[in-house]
Amino acid sequence: MFVVLDDADLERAVKIGVQARLNNAGQVCTAAKRFILHENIADAFLTKFSEAFRQVKIGDPLDESTTLGPLSSKDALDTPKQTRWTRR
Repeated sequence: MFVVLDDADLERAVKIGVQARLNNAGQVCTAAKRFILHENIADAFLTKFSEAFRQVKIGDPLDESTTLGPLSSKDALDTPKQTRWTRR
């Protein structure tokens, strides 16, 4: 679980949130899968988080432009794409 309050440094929260989600290529039970966002910053966080996620390049770990090494399966690739954000 990853919590972002309304007084958070959004740039830092996004950076750490992406890292938390992709910890060990997202293959560990401790990887952040549920994000709780204060309603005052939710839209801004999601916009920045989505952009940061789009910048992740999955590929050969020996390629210097790669930011995330190989994943365990196609499901591991599709899981972040299928993330749904629910507002309550």
